[in-house]
Amino acid sequence: MSILVDGDNLLGTWRHKERSHQNKSWLSVELARYGHSIGRRVVVYFDGPHGGQDYAGDSRFSGHGRSADAAIFEQLKAEPELASWTVVTSDRSLADRARHLGATTERSDQFRKRLTANEAELPAEMEGGGQRER
Repeated sequence: MSILVDGDNLLGTWRHKERSHQNKSWLSVELARYGHSIGRRVVVYFDGPHGGQDYAGDSRFSGHGRSADAAIFEQLKAEPELASWTVVTSDRSLADRARHLGATTERSDQFRKRLTANEAELPAEMEGGGQRER
């Protein structure tokens, strides 16, 4: 089982966050750690070009002129065993297309709850004053 994550969409589930490259880098570390802890491959896609930060795990960027949703869907179409993939997004269109192909989907806000259940406090730049939203 593998997980494809709409990274910008997942970042959007934190209040008072910015979709900066620093926060995307932080999220890539958290997702790599999460994947390792559950023994699953986690691939995260972010919108736009690579920002020059260090990214952990399997972090990908859609590049100029293409959305992360499009990149996720393209990868999904190329996978031989779609039933083994879960797509994490709150984008209804992407979720519908992923399910149509045979993948499982999970809303970003639900996934975030599992991701952060046992993690340390978020950096202050992610949450106003460093307080975690639950």
